[in-house]
Amino acid sequence: MAELNVILATTLDGFIAGEDGSLDWIIMGDERADYMAEWSKRADTLLLGRRSYQGFITFWPGAPNNPNATPAEKTIGQHYNAMRKVLFSTTLTRADWLETTVMHSIEPDRVRELKAESKKGVRVDGSISVVQQLTKLGLIDEYRLMVHPVALGRGRPLFTERVDLDLVESERWRNGVVVHTYRLASGAAVESVGFTRPEVQGDPPHDGE
Repeated sequence: MAELNVILATTLDGFIAGEDGSLDWIIMGDERADYMAEWSKRADTLLLGRRSYQGFITFWPGAPNNPNATPAEKTIGQHYNAMRKVLFSTTLTRADWLETTVMHSIEPDRVRELKAESKKGVRVDGSISVVQQLTKLGLIDEYRLMVHPVALGRGRPLFTERVDLDLVESERWRNGVVVHTYRLASGAAVESVGFTRPEVQGDPPHDGE
């Protein structure tokens, strides 16, 4: 069975956005772009919330042929286009992006089926409420958190309840970001989660989130 992982930018105090959704603290650049491009190759299934999907579809489908896209963006776009995509939404009934299926709730057994059917890996991109619900179900195998050298004091948290994790790897970038890789250390109660409105981290479409 393939694993389900999430890659997100966070602050030192565990927020993924300011209270107003601001993301001006995220450090962009080649290191981040290359990292996201490399990890786009390691999954064949992409899970998205509505806001993430609506942001992604404005850029990524056309990125491979976009003369203004960077090499990293073209790589990410190629892999996103080829991936099997699952859109979680209570309002959308269809999706225009090739290979995209719409689901109206997060069902543990269906997510396990997606993991079993995947040959390379399953990745969640952007939608924080989707990440939080999958966390509650104990279905995320690995968290790759790009911890930025900034504390907000207040903001939108990644975790809303206790989650026990094991730190398995750390990588420091030249720009001061440290990527901590955590794996789930303890199981979580599994239940069907009625879908609520997803929150996208909100990174600009070109950054790979």
